[in-house]
Amino acid sequence: MPVATCVFLREPASVPQVRRFVTDAVTDWKMPDLADTAELVASELASNAVRHARAEVFRVTLRRLSDDRVRVAVIDRSRTLPKRESADDEANHGRGLAIVEAVSQQWDTDPLPWGKRVWADLQTPPLPKMPANDVPIYTSCRAQVVYVLIVVAVACLILAGAAAQR
Repeated sequence: MPVATCVFLREPASVPQVRRFVTDAVTDWKMPDLADTAELVASELASNAVRHARAEVFRVTLRRLSDDRVRVAVIDRSRTLPKRESADDEANHGRGLAIVEAVSQQWDTDPLPWGKRVWADLQTPPLPKMPANDVPIYTSCRAQVVYVLIVVAVACLILAGAAAQR
């Protein structure tokens, strides 16, 4: 399976570069449905590395696990393992790992002899279910607008009838 990896300077200006790197990689792998989520996860993990790591650089690695799964990992030289915090409404920091947990299939940290790897596995969202054959599908914009207007008109008639009965 393909792997993409790049080293970034541990500075805030690197975080947008990480986002572009990740988006380019998943797009090259023909996985555009994962681009936004991979970008978000990589951004959160990279921001943590910028803020907490000790060395001047950190590494971002993307590994394609299957046709619909990618692992995003950030490796730095800090041995301090991240912990999920509960941030209050006024806090400027502390929500990153909760976001990573919410959008990933799983995430974890691998301690390394010289630092750590924080990773998250992402999966392409399932395709939406097609409606049953008896549900009309309106493909043109005009047909969709007419359908919505009919639904709104019927709803207004029902509401007017209910109001008249009161």
